[in-house]
Amino acid sequence: MLSNFTLRKIPTQLISNGRAKQIERNILKDEIDILVQLGKAIPGIKKIKERTGVKTIVACHGEPFWQRHAIAHRRQKGFFRKLMWHLFNKRRFEDGTLALRMAVARTRRDYETSDAYTVLCRPYVQETLSGLGVEEVSSHIYAIENSEPPVENVNYNKENIILFVGRFENWSKRIDRLLRIWRSVQNRMQDWKLVLVGDGADWHRIQRLAEDMHLQRIYFEGRQNNVSEYYQRASVVALTSDTEGWPLALTEGQSHGCICVAFGCTAGVREVLAPDGVCGFIVPAFDEQKYAEALLKIAIMDDEEKLGIRKKSVAKRSMYAPETVSEKWRLLFDKLYNNKNNVR
Repeated sequence: MLSNFTLRKIPTQLISNGRAKQIERNILKDEIDILVQLGKAIPGIKKIKERTGVKTIVACHGEPFWQRHAIAHRRQKGFFRKLMWHLFNKRRFEDGTLALRMAVARTRRDYETSDAYTVLCRPYVQETLSGLGVEEVSSHIYAIENSEPPVENVNYNKENIILFVGRFENWSKRIDRLLRIWRSVQNRMQDWKLVLVGDGADWHRIQRLAEDMHLQRIYFEGRQNNVSEYYQRASVVALTSDTEGWPLALTEGQSHGCICVAFGCTAGVREVLAPDGVCGFIVPAFDEQKYAEALLKIAIMDDEEKLGIRKKSVAKRSMYAPETVSEKWRLLFDKLYNNKNNVR
C-alpha cells in the first residue's frame, strides 16, 4: 500500500487553459514543492512557476528527441491530414531533417522551462547535450532509469516460445519485421512458436498480415492482465522496434530469466542488453537476416549455455532495482528542494 498518496483529477489536455489553472490551484492548495511532468512540459508551465515558485522536472521516457519518430506519423492521421501529407508534407518530411529540427526545438523548450530534465540512461545525457548544444558542466540533465522489481521464483525451465509484449502500434514497434523474421525461420524452428501479447490500433492489420504470410505456430493473445505468466514460460523475448527509450519488455524479460533479442536502435536498448551475447543479443539495426540468425543461434544452444545467459540477465536487473532508482530520485528531489529553500 502507498502511504501519503493523494490522487487529483485534472481536465483533459484538450482543455489546456483549464488544465493549467487546475494544476496551479493544486500546487498552491497542496503546497507542492516539486512538479514532475512525464514526457513533456505542460502548456503554461512557465507562468505557473512564476506564480507558485514550484520546481519542475520533465522526465523524458523515450530516446532523446523521440518526437521525430511520431511527428510524421501524426501528420497522416485522419482523412484531411493524409490528403495534406500526400500533396504537401511528404516531400518536406521524407529525409527526416525537418522532423529532427522540430523535435530538438520541442526538447529545448522543455529543457529550458524545467529545473531538471531526466533521461533514461547515461548515454542519453550525452546525446541530449550534443543535440541541444549545451555544456555538461552547466546543464541540469540527469540519468535515471526505469526500475524493474525482482521476480520471485524465476522459472528457468522454459518452453520454446518467442514472446512479443507491447502495443500493436506498427509505426514504432514494427511488428511487421518480427513477422517477416519468423517467416524466415519457422521451418527451421519446428518445435518453437511465436506468441504476441498486447493490443492497439494495428491489431487487425498485423493479424491480416500474418494470415497473408501464411505463418505457422503464431498466437495472438490480446491484452493480458497477468503478463508475468507469459514471461515465465517464454524462452525468448523479441523486440523489432524503430525506437525504444528504456524498453520495459526487455527488462521484464530479463527479470523473468528470458533471453532478450532486439535491434540496437537506441542506447537504451544497448544498455539493457549489454554485454552482447552475455545478457541478451543486440542485432545491428535493422538487419532482419542477422536477427533471424540470432534466433537460430539461441534455438541450437545447449541448456547449460542458455541457463548461463538467463542467470546473467536476472543479475543485470539488479542494476536498475527499485531501491537503486528511487535513491536517484530522492537525491534529485533533495537537491531541488534545498535549492528552492535557499532562494527563499
